Amino acid sequence: MLGAACSGGADGLPAALAAYDEQRRPRTQAIARASLRAGRYGQQLRNPVALAVRAAALRLTPPRALLRSMTWSADWRPPQG
Repeated sequence: MLGAACSGGADGLPAALAAYDEQRRPRTQAIARASLRAGRYGQQLRNPVALAVRAAALRLTPPRALLRSMTWSADWRPPQG
């Protein structure tokens, strides 16, 4: 879709960038939110009790569920068109 919007030359660039932003913003915002959550429950934890709870939760979580929670951002396909 971006290529079609760019076919208007330099005059079509603002429209092409707007279309690109519209397509990408929801996904990139979701990735940013997931990153913030991961930081909150990962490296930013300092309380030993919270660290122990997080470690126990990770040990008890099935590996398949952990992989599924990570692959949604990596399993992206560009829009067709």
